[in-house]
Amino acid sequence: MSEIVNIVFRQDGEMKKKKVEASPYEFTVATRAKWEMVIADEDVTIGAGKLERVKVKEITVQKDMLAMPCAFTHHALVSVMKVGAKGGAAPVETDRVINTAYVLGQESGEIKKGDLLSVLNLYPIMFTREATRPITVG
Repeated sequence: MSEIVNIVFRQDGEMKKKKVEASPYEFTVATRAKWEMVIADEDVTIGAGKLERVKVKEITVQKDMLAMPCAFTHHALVSVMKVGAKGGAAPVETDRVINTAYVLGQESGEIKKGDLLSVLNLYPIMFTREATRPITVG
């Protein structure tokens, strides 16, 4: 069953909103996966309990791949909560380039360029039924 939802994104530094008609769909996750390293691409000062956005070395995620940060902590000061892609959220059936990590400080300190922040688990998926493309409605 489709629903009309607002897609909120940034474009050229401005907040934008687009109404689309979108539908949920089913997929199967493969038993094979790939690890990619999430590596800081800048120096950042982090505070305990603070959420920060950190530039990371680009990771290309091919279409039809599900990306999830590993549950284990790989850095002594931070946990990666989410990753962000160039151009914002994109459908899973398109290629994406991750260039940002959102980290939560476990302790105060310094993240240095080249630090391993996390491992990203990439799982190939196969659609169980054909997805419908979101349709702009307003």
